[in-house]
Amino acid sequence: MGVPTHRLRQFRFAALGIILLTVAIRLPSLLHPQPIDDEAGYSVIANEIVHGGRPYIDAVDRKPPLLFWTYAAVFKVAGEYNWLALHMLSLIWTLATMAGLYVIAKQLFDRETGLIAALFYSVFQPWWSFKNLAFNGEMVMNLAIVWAWAIALRHSSSRLRPELFLAGVLLCAGFLLKQPPAHGRIFRSPRSCGNCALETRHSP
Repeated sequence: MGVPTHRLRQFRFAALGIILLTVAIRLPSLLHPQPIDDEAGYSVIANEIVHGGRPYIDAVDRKPPLLFWTYAAVFKVAGEYNWLALHMLSLIWTLATMAGLYVIAKQLFDRETGLIAALFYSVFQPWWSFKNLAFNGEMVMNLAIVWAWAIALRHSSSRLRPELFLAGVLLCAGFLLKQPPAHGRIFRSPRSCGNCALETRHSP
């Protein structure tokens, strides 16, 4: 019993360390009382929506509508141009995406690999440029895509998998958060991805 308990304690410390690292990496955005890069344009359209305006008519941008509605929901609840609330949501969004990557890697390999996947996302998603801390379309889309595949790759012995409907809904949400060219490699056949996963599991 001692060894599993010790390993579990190590795992929890590692997970906590990754969470704290993520908070530290994104701390500059939490302390920045201004929009970061694309956030300025998105917030204008979002607040127009909050005031009853119509996207693509009263305010125009080429991004899909769900991104603007997400921003509008934040400003509706927290107040117009509330950058702290937006950047707090960005942190939570990042942690939720990391959790999805952990689930995928744990299902395909083991929980240590899941932690590594989460760590890599924490470090490399905002890599190199302060602009990458922005709550932009790519980052927002990642959450929906990651959890769609976490659901789709879940182990199941049943031929009937109603949860795949939810995975499909999440993929559609990703499509409505970021323009279609970003999805070229995402909408692969689930069968082909499943085969890749099986080959990886059974490789020597």
